[in-house]
Amino acid sequence: MKELIAAIIAGSALGWLAVPHCYAMCGPLHVSVCALHRDRSLKALSLFNLGRIAGYTAAGILFGAFGAFIDIGPAHYCCQFGQHPFRGAMLSLLFPGVMMFFIAIYAFRRKGLHAPKTSWLSRFFSGGLGKLTAGGACTTLIPCGMLYAAFAMAVATGSWWRGGGFMLAFVATQTFFMQLGIALGRLVDRKWGSRFEKAFPWICLAIGVAYCVLFVLRLMPTE
Repeated sequence: MKELIAAIIAGSALGWLAVPHCYAMCGPLHVSVCALHRDRSLKALSLFNLGRIAGYTAAGILFGAFGAFIDIGPAHYCCQFGQHPFRGAMLSLLFPGVMMFFIAIYAFRRKGLHAPKTSWLSRFFSGGLGKLTAGGACTTLIPCGMLYAAFAMAVATGSWWRGGGFMLAFVATQTFFMQLGIALGRLVDRKWGSRFEKAFPWICLAIGVAYCVLFVLRLMPTE
């Protein structure tokens, strides 16, 4: 239970951190949903975000399960260092650490984050409410650096239920503020989105270093 609570707290923290990015990048999606369903905008937006929550949580379960797989496999099938086994659990730390470095390098080279291409999603927005919910679930496939960072951290939980809890907390925190921003008729000032774009590569770099440090610590045999 403590591990699940820790995963939920971590997901919520990352969700808070991602709010400026989500306003800048995903805000237009939410505005489009409301604009295409003016007579029932709140219901349409709620169903769209319900799809997002379901899609992100399902992805968290899958990535957490992948973390569990690489946690168990090497520890049971190979790589024994003398009396101390090469524990597969540290692979669930190294994998997201390396992925964070790649995301940081990409963001540095691109000089920040750029809005993902979502033209393929537009076909869902003008359909019925069921199709709109499916479109929300499909946002899980959007090429987004912050989303990839969240997926990497879901892998590091090393469990399908912790991964699902992490992503559920992550998307629920985002969704609350996205819904609130739309309801208030205003999103976020552009300067905050710009600041986040500049800070994002450094954030990923710091997280990558932290994972790699934990990886090295796991190499040290315990008494």
